[in-house]
Amino acid sequence: MEILLTIICCLLPIDTAEFRLQNGDLIFQEACPSNLENSIKAVTTSIDDYQFTHVGIVYIDENETVFVLEATRPQVKLTPLNEYLYPEKYKDCYPKSVVGRLKAAYQPLIADALREGMLLIGKAYDYGFVLDNDKYYCSELVYDILKKANDGKDVFPLNTMTFKSKETGEITQGWKDYFDYLNLSVPEGEPGINPGAMSRSEVVDIVYSF
Repeated sequence: MEILLTIICCLLPIDTAEFRLQNGDLIFQEACPSNLENSIKAVTTSIDDYQFTHVGIVYIDENETVFVLEATRPQVKLTPLNEYLYPEKYKDCYPKSVVGRLKAAYQPLIADALREGMLLIGKAYDYGFVLDNDKYYCSELVYDILKKANDGKDVFPLNTMTFKSKETGEITQGWKDYFDYLNLSVPEGEPGINPGAMSRSEVVDIVYSF
């Protein structure tokens, strides 16, 4: 299902934009600077010159209302599109949002993936970035529901997670502070996935930026 989405935002220095969002589109986001977002950017690589820190998947309901299914603090939820693109808490600096579309071979998985995703609404956010613990971080949610729709086979490949600076080769102070605060060990070298790696995957085409 497609819907002609017209976004008008007088607060932003852009003209009216028209774009056809589809169920299953991924919306990657690059957040404005903050301690956690800067820590993510320091250890991940995204497509082009972006530094993505978040991703959600588009869900369009029977009334043609557009939502984004996302794993965000504190839990998995459906977020209205405009709230996702222009969150009130970041009104002084909205994130950059970029649409990735699953390639044709994976389009048949979308309906089942979204059904799986609806079942996960309310699940706790995974602050520790650990797979298979019934909690979800943003890219894990997208990875997991597509894998379930694909008969348990990966659509996006997992990566070996690192929290080390690309410049120093050491775990960044921001990540040390983050995991110390949570009283968790840093999952360095564990399997995982991040929005940047998803954006660079051959599974998607980047088709639009807001």
